[in-house]
Amino acid sequence: MKLIFKDVKLFTLLYFLVFIIDTFIKNSQFRFPFRYISKTLLILILLLFYIVNQKEKSVFNYRLVILALFSFIIGDLVLVGENTTKSFAIGGVFFGIAKAFYIVRFRNKKDFYIKNLLPFLLFCFIYMSLMMNFIYSKLGLYFIPTLIYLFVVLLLGQIAYLRKNEVNNLSYYLVLIGVLFSMVSDSIAFLKSFYDSSFFYHKYTIMLFYSLSQYLIVLGILKENNTLVTS
Repeated sequence: MKLIFKDVKLFTLLYFLVFIIDTFIKNSQFRFPFRYISKTLLILILLLFYIVNQKEKSVFNYRLVILALFSFIIGDLVLVGENTTKSFAIGGVFFGIAKAFYIVRFRNKKDFYIKNLLPFLLFCFIYMSLMMNFIYSKLGLYFIPTLIYLFVVLLLGQIAYLRKNEVNNLSYYLVLIGVLFSMVSDSIAFLKSFYDSSFFYHKYTIMLFYSLSQYLIVLGILKENNTLVTS
């Protein structure tokens, strides 16, 4: 069993097999209680994959990743329950906490030129403008929490963007793409909840981009130290 978690190709097959099973359960009559197992299992095996392969130079960084993944698991469990705005908000709190842990994990203490950040700042402006244009009228009491969450989302994107030249290219792009996929998943979830309840095949696309994002981010972290084996 440990061999599966030590080999990236074997683990990838296992991970996306669990994702397919979870997607089937999510859209079947067996959703409760089995999805509590399948959705938790997805991040749990990713957590084990990280623990088995990590070679973190800092115990603090190791704990941050563990805390982030556990926070995602708690958020997932909340969202498996009733599909209400309240559960969406509570789940969002744990997702925001998880992303905050990732922000600290990817922090960069070195100076950077503001001109290097301008493309991402432009992206942030366009993203926030578009999101608010679609969901603002239905946010109501959730306006401030939504702004805070989106700020955390964009801050994580900024931190991931600024890792350029601080880590190897493979790690950089895996994490950056993973963070962008996470933004796509979050955006679909917001638009489904506050704009159009049938938006963009959300029953499939939210989990697809979420699963891809988690996989790529963890893989990118591990690739910082090239600790993975491929068969």
